Amino acid sequence: MGLFSRKKTPVPDSLPAGSWGIVQGSNQGTLLLARVRKGLGAIVGHAAYPFRVGIATRVRATAANGMPTPEEDATLQDLEDRLSRALEVEREALLVVALTTNGVKEWVLYTSDPDATKRRMQDFAPTVSTHKLQMVVGEDKGWAVYRQLAGAG
Repeated sequence: MGLFSRKKTPVPDSLPAGSWGIVQGSNQGTLLLARVRKGLGAIVGHAAYPFRVGIATRVRATAANGMPTPEEDATLQDLEDRLSRALEVEREALLVVALTTNGVKEWVLYTSDPDATKRRMQDFAPTVSTHKLQMVVGEDKGWAVYRQLAGAG
């Protein structure tokens, strides 16, 4: 049995595509920019996705405003695309936020199976040569982080 093992609520048969919106704010006096997946409807807080996954990396090259340079941003976007393909398998995990602040890029996902997501991340991380990735997993049944950034709650 894994650390988070329990009887799981089945994942929905399909997930809404959801458009992405931009949120700007501040974090400890520095700029915070986030892309937030909107239009998720009943998926937000769905019992099948009680675990939040945060995957973070340090931004290697920043502009004067503390955000990634255009070249670094393109590299991080490619990394995000690869990351979502690696972790969003069989509707088991859903990428909902990509945020940048204080020289750190973080992707927030919600997952139905944190053990499987962790295994997928362990397989994925060695394929990344440009950045060191760190992952944390915690219970967040109410999707508090998502709701705070999306203004959904």
